[in-house]
Amino acid sequence: DTLIAKSYAGTVQRSTADTFLRLVKKGGREGGKGGAVAPPPVFQIEGLTFCHVQTNSMYFVVTTLTNCQAAVLIELLQRLSRVFKDYLGVLTEESVRRNFLLLYELLDEVFDSGVPQGMSTELLKAYVYNDPVAVSASTGLVAGAASTGGGVSGKLEQLAHGLSEKVNLGEKKTMTSAAANKPIQVSGDKKDNTIFVDVIERLTVVLDKRGAMTHSYINGCITLKSFMTGSSEMRLGLSDGVSVTSLGINGKGAGAVNTLVMEDMNLHECVRWEESKKEAVFTFFAPDGEFNLLNYRIKSPFRAPISVVPFLETKSRANSLDYVLRVRGEFPPDKTAAHVSLVFALPHWANSVAVETASATAAAQGGDKGSVPVAGKAQFDRKTQVVHWQIAKIQGGTEVIVRCKIVLASNMDATTCSLEDFGLVRVNFELPMHLLSGVSIKFLDFLYTSGKTPNKWIRYVTQANSYVARW
Repeated sequence: DTLIAKSYAGTVQRSTADTFLRLVKKGGREGGKGGAVAPPPVFQIEGLTFCHVQTNSMYFVVTTLTNCQAAVLIELLQRLSRVFKDYLGVLTEESVRRNFLLLYELLDEVFDSGVPQGMSTELLKAYVYNDPVAVSASTGLVAGAASTGGGVSGKLEQLAHGLSEKVNLGEKKTMTSAAANKPIQVSGDKKDNTIFVDVIERLTVVLDKRGAMTHSYINGCITLKSFMTGSSEMRLGLSDGVSVTSLGINGKGAGAVNTLVMEDMNLHECVRWEESKKEAVFTFFAPDGEFNLLNYRIKSPFRAPISVVPFLETKSRANSLDYVLRVRGEFPPDKTAAHVSLVFALPHWANSVAVETASATAAAQGGDKGSVPVAGKAQFDRKTQVVHWQIAKIQGGTEVIVRCKIVLASNMDATTCSLEDFGLVRVNFELPMHLLSGVSIKFLDFLYTSGKTPNKWIRYVTQANSYVARW
């Protein structure tokens, strides 16, 4: 369904939304196979250009008949989705449906006859008057139901919140990741005087059949989301030993081996950096909402956090074999990778396929075949010949395996098959509180604050951006 639509020039018909959905299902091409190929971010059909980005199962799409720069359109859509998230707290279908008046007001302020005017959450606050309806990210229910007379459950929630405030006499050391998923305050001065800092590194890795990396680099960013009262000047410093080639910063670690080299770094417009000092120390005033304080790129070698090693095992029957993938967490045992998924294709000549998963670590410790726990859930799609393997979590130092039992055609011999017949494996995961590069925030100080010092919460996350294994 089309949740929000806005036409500025009037030259594009509203039916293009249905055309886009149809093309997406066909891989972005007329006559393509459904779901076989992911649609490109920009494609053109009969002179009409479609440009889109995907966020939380929703598509942000712009269509135009003129020749526009694709990179500008993608950047525009990404910034627009971030502005929406700042005002809604969570960007889901339910939150969009409940706040369509606010989103239309934002569109009217961001664009003037289709021309972008300003994408800053801080500047838009002066022109936006609709308050958001907060929606929970996990349940999709309207938050704050207790304050609006939301029945018994809402009153119980309010009572529980009051008790937790009285019981919690000590200082909090941790906070859930969902704490930052709340809208900024449009009207009034009520804020919790808190700033959330996320250091996120996205990995691009290619693995060979031995589990070794043949290509790798890291795209990192430091993202801030501010709910602070007033505008306080802050100073952030990175860990010792960080060198930035593009800025001329030379790390001063304990030794040369401790120096971390960043090839590129881009700073937000609010950052003031003293070039003469050549230090990884940045001063800034944080605007309201979420923004990237800085982006960096690292090409230095690192150890792949998850290794994938394939095997082919032939059976007594000449026309059957097992395709086995062994996945291991190559990170410290006290860390856990979450939301792990593997997607891989099987050859077209696989007539019959049965998929099994198991914990290789438990099996190696002497567990019986019936007592070895199942590692996640694997499903085989017979139409596309693709296996989807979902694993809730993998602890560091442990192994899990997936075994695809394949029956070949009667005229084929299993001994003639090789790993080159199988497609690449796409891996997706999230590794909280662990960065492969070793980057850390040495300090985050508030300068010239009046009253209570704001709360600060720092989180480190490693994510798979393009993590594939090919043989």
